[in-house]
Amino acid sequence: MADFGRITIVGVGLIGGALGLALKRRALARQVVGVGHRDISLKRAEERGAIDRWTLDIAEGAAEADIVVICTPVGLTAEKAAEALRAMKPGSILTDVASTKANITRKVEAVLPEGIAFVPAHPMAGSEKRGVQNARPDLFDGARCVLTPTDKTASDAVETIRKMWQALGASVQMLDIDEHDRAVAQISHLPHVIAVTTINAADEASLPYAATGLKDVTRIAASDVDLWLDVLKDNRENVMEALERFAGEFDSIRALLKSRQWDDLREALERACRRRTSLESGAGGAERQTEN
Repeated sequence: MADFGRITIVGVGLIGGALGLALKRRALARQVVGVGHRDISLKRAEERGAIDRWTLDIAEGAAEADIVVICTPVGLTAEKAAEALRAMKPGSILTDVASTKANITRKVEAVLPEGIAFVPAHPMAGSEKRGVQNARPDLFDGARCVLTPTDKTASDAVETIRKMWQALGASVQMLDIDEHDRAVAQISHLPHVIAVTTINAADEASLPYAATGLKDVTRIAASDVDLWLDVLKDNRENVMEALERFAGEFDSIRALLKSRQWDDLREALERACRRRTSLESGAGGAERQTEN
């Protein structure tokens, strides 16, 4: 089994905790160090076995690491990456798990020191739950992890991070940073907005009768609000474009209902059924994204 050396995880919540648990279960690191801003959370991560030791000082945690993984919310990723980079040793690798890539990547590359590589990454797995207490070591099994290297990314570092995520059970794919952000706006960020608007549109008198239909469609609306606010702000333009596409489909269905065009409505329903079924058959990939 591969040994990726000393790995430091900055932000040991749901994703960071799952990463630590998976690394330790598979013996993929000599040591896993946790960094955060609350000792109570880090102690919980240590008790759960997600990390070997912890510190509140990001420089201390990053100084001797071979790989530093930034697992903070999107709004903090570039800032914490910059702090870690100031302490990282030559030859080490910085990577992340943020669900938006373009803005973060450009900010990090602008402060990237000589001799340290940055490999942007997005493991597409999660939960509407939060915190290391909900982390699972099998979270990445069968999930997709997208790497978005640029022309500034060292190829040997990309290979190391690719091997790490594959060893964690994920299927790895490469995408351009802008292509990534357009794609996740449609397949992750738009569904979250739809879940939010659906539950907000239901009147209070109807909610006591909610069954699996509403609960399935709106489950992700229970996700971390601050995390999602960061995501939507960072990927604003792509999300707005996705919303325009959605609005067109929505208006089409409304028009068919208004004009009683039942054959055309059936065709729309059948097309949706076929596309949704194709996801289960593998044509749509191994998407398990529910958090970010």
